[in-house]
Amino acid sequence: MSDSQSREGAAKPLLELRDLATWFHTDEGTAKAVDGVSYKIYPGETLGLVGESGSGKSVSALSVMRLVPSPPGFVERGDILFRGESLLPIADEDFRRIRGNEVAMIFQEPMTALNPVYTVGNQISEAVMLHRGLSKKAAREHAIEMLRRVGIPSPETRVDTYPHEMSGGMRQRVMIAIAMSCDPALLIADEPTTALDVTIQAQILDLIRELQEEAGMSVLLITHDLAVVAEAAHHVAVMYAGKVVEYASVEELFEKPRHPYTIGLFQSLPDLAKQGERLTAIPGMVPSATNFPSGCRFRTRCSIASDLCAGTEPPLVSLEPGGAHTVACHHLEEASKL
Repeated sequence: MSDSQSREGAAKPLLELRDLATWFHTDEGTAKAVDGVSYKIYPGETLGLVGESGSGKSVSALSVMRLVPSPPGFVERGDILFRGESLLPIADEDFRRIRGNEVAMIFQEPMTALNPVYTVGNQISEAVMLHRGLSKKAAREHAIEMLRRVGIPSPETRVDTYPHEMSGGMRQRVMIAIAMSCDPALLIADEPTTALDVTIQAQILDLIRELQEEAGMSVLLITHDLAVVAEAAHHVAVMYAGKVVEYASVEELFEKPRHPYTIGLFQSLPDLAKQGERLTAIPGMVPSATNFPSGCRFRTRCSIASDLCAGTEPPLVSLEPGGAHTVACHHLEEASKL
């Protein structure tokens, strides 16, 4: 994938988040789960969104799908643009024509996302009957074809199966079949390989990639696993404490991560740490969204933090003029030596 300038010259973003802030009212205070996040996804591109649990990855995606429960959740500021048009002012009834049709989502846990009292065929059929106006018979045939497309054997039989009668890998394939049933322009995959064994993980990632190539769709891939990102993504946005702290092409990020948090993620993974280097864990935990530190939110866990980090929040800036690799850190020179 080329750099940001050539991409912008070739096409407009399919999805763009501009300074999005999604907050929640809680008994402990306002939880700023997503607090000023911006990123773009271009047609045919996969953007990997990575970070620890609690970084705000899933909330940013649920904001796009308008699935954040309100109350207590609300969009405090910013905008979400799809094909250049803001999604925020669209009425709920009109937005339902977009959700599941043009933008679809694979949820983290297929056992809880699938309805246990309906067959998988009924759950796939529902979307195409709603969005494409297919008859019940035609929708059933479409469901069988989708099960075949995602690699489920004997789809004519499996279409009448209930979720609890399937393995985790099969349920995840059903989730993909539901999401892909209307050939969306954008697929949001939220931890699509969680709780699956390594072999099934690889199969699911290969399946998403194959379907993406067939349909030419864009993918937002949410994960905490950098190895998954290396396999599937074109660009990567690293989130921490509700903000994007680093953005780069997958090649640039894996060759030379620049933010101390990103570097810490690499150093803590056996498969990605440099040979001969000792694995090191990032100390501490992601802070509570109701009580983020002042200044740089990573400073309480960072080995190179200074008084400047406590007093001033670092902006996300390009490493080179007009470059695609952006980082939010006051001490890039020191970080490069970590």
